Amino acid sequence: MRVRSAAALVGLLASACAEAPQTEPHRAQLTDLNPDWTVTEDEAYAWASVKNANLPTLTGSPEWQRYMAFLEAKLKGYGAVDLFRNSWTFERWDTTDDPTAWSLTSDGRAVRVANYGAYSGSTGADGVTAPLIYYDHDDPPASIKDKIVVIPTRPHPQPPYDDDYIINYTFNDYEFATNAETLQAPYEFVDPAETFTFDIWWQLAQGLDEIPAAGEAAGAVIVYDMAFDRTQGLYTFPVPTLYDAPTLILGREDGAGVIADAKAGKTATLRLEATLKPAEAYQLIAYLPGKDYSTPNDEQIVLVNHTDGPSITQDNGALGLLAIVKYFSHIPQAHRPRTLTIYLDCRHYMPGMEREHNEPAWLNRHSEAREKIAAVVQAEHMGEMDYREVDGVVEPTGLTEQSYLWSRAHPQLIEAAISAVRKHGWSRAQVAVPERPGIKGGLQQVWWGVGVIALPDRCEVWHCLDVPAYGLGGFLGHYWSNHATIERWSKTLFVSQALTLTELTGVLMTADLKAITGDLRAKEG
Repeated sequence: MRVRSAAALVGLLASACAEAPQTEPHRAQLTDLNPDWTVTEDEAYAWASVKNANLPTLTGSPEWQRYMAFLEAKLKGYGAVDLFRNSWTFERWDTTDDPTAWSLTSDGRAVRVANYGAYSGSTGADGVTAPLIYYDHDDPPASIKDKIVVIPTRPHPQPPYDDDYIINYTFNDYEFATNAETLQAPYEFVDPAETFTFDIWWQLAQGLDEIPAAGEAAGAVIVYDMAFDRTQGLYTFPVPTLYDAPTLILGREDGAGVIADAKAGKTATLRLEATLKPAEAYQLIAYLPGKDYSTPNDEQIVLVNHTDGPSITQDNGALGLLAIVKYFSHIPQAHRPRTLTIYLDCRHYMPGMEREHNEPAWLNRHSEAREKIAAVVQAEHMGEMDYREVDGVVEPTGLTEQSYLWSRAHPQLIEAAISAVRKHGWSRAQVAVPERPGIKGGLQQVWWGVGVIALPDRCEVWHCLDVPAYGLGGFLGHYWSNHATIERWSKTLFVSQALTLTELTGVLMTADLKAITGDLRAKEG
C-alpha cells in the first residue's frame, strides 16, 4: 500500500473541502444563532432613540421622513439591494402636538384638553362658538347640526360576552405561554386598576368620530372614561378619513364639567387650528439577496410591518426586522437559502388607513412579486411594558405587556415557535395559532395589522398570501399615546423578541416551505 506524506494528506483534504458544496458551513447558524451577530441591548436602545426623537411618527411628516431615512441607511449598510419607494400623494392633515393650536372654553371656563381628534378639520385661529349638546347613546338627540356635541364613551358591556368582545377586549386562550400565572383568566372583564390594556382599546375602538361627521356638528368633544394622565396624547384610532367637525379629547376629570354644561345647554368655544397639504407616502421595498436572487428559482421571505404611529412602539416593528436583516447579513449570500424581502408599509395611521389606500399598495401595483413569496414574518409593538390606572395616575404594574407570537397551524412551525420563545426568555409571551382552538379549547388571539396577510379569510384587508408565517405584536396598552416614550420601553424585552423572530426566520429559511404550504392548504380544503 502506498503511504502518503502528512503534507499530501492535508493537501487532499483541503482540495476536497474546496470542491464540497458551500451551503453547509453556515447552515447551523441559520437557526442556532451566533451571539456575535445578533442585536444587543445597547444597539437596540440606540435604534429606538431615533424613533423616540421623532414622535409622533406619522406618514408624510418630517419626523416620519427622518425615521425612514434612518431605516433606509441601516438596510443599505447591512447589504440590502434594489431599494425602491412605492409612492403616491395624499392630503395630510396636521396640527401641533401641544395645546398651542387647540383649546376649549365651556361656559366661560377654560378646560384642560388631553389631545385633538385626528383628521377632524380646522376652526381657524378664532375657533368656533356654538351651543353644547349632550349625546346620549341610549337616546340620541334628534339633531346635532351646527352644535358642539359632547360624546362620552360607552360603558363596558356586562357579561356574558360575545366572540367579538372576548377576542378584542379580554385575555384569550393560547397554544403556549410564558409566565402564564401572571395572566388573568381568559374571556373575563379586566379592571383598569390591574391593567388598562383592554379598557383603553375598548374605548378607542368605538369610532365616536363618526357621530359628529355624520351629524354635521360644528365641533365635537369626546370624553374618555380615563384619567387625564392616561388620555393625554391619545391619538385617534381607527384613523378616520377627513371630516369637518373639529374634535377635541378630554379625560374623565375635565370631561365631567363639560358634560354637565352640555346637559344644561351652555355655550362653548372650541379651537383646533390645523393645516391640510399634499404629502408623499411611500412603502419602502428592499432585498437581502439569497443564493437564487434574480433567478427564476428565487424564493422570498417577506419581512413586513408598518412604520407610522404616535409612540415609541407604534411602530417600531421595523427595528425588529432590522435586527433580522443585521443577523443574516453576516451569512454570505451564497449560503442564504432564500431572499429576505423587506416591506415597510406606511398606511396604518394615514387617513382612512389601509382600506383607503389599497389601490397603490406594492403588491397591487406589482402583483408579479407575489409569485416568489414563500413565507412571511411580521412584527410590531416590540418592547412594551404593562400599565394600570390607580387614583388617576398611570403607573407600571412591574410586568411586561402581554404579547403574542402568531404561527400558522402547522406542527413544525408551532414547535419551532414554542422552542424559540422558551430559549430567548420572552416574558409573558403567548404563542397563538388563530386557525385552531387553544389549550383550553377556546378562541386564540387573531392576527393583527399587516400580519393578516397570512390568513385567507382576511383577503379584503391584504393580499391573500396563504403561506407559512409568523407574526409578533404587543397589545399596546399605554402605547396608543405619544406620551409613551422611550422611558416606558424595555430594551431587554425588545431583544428577546427580536432574537425569537430571527431564529424563526432561520426556520423559514431552511424548512421545506412547499410541503408546509401544501399541508396548510390541504387542511383548509
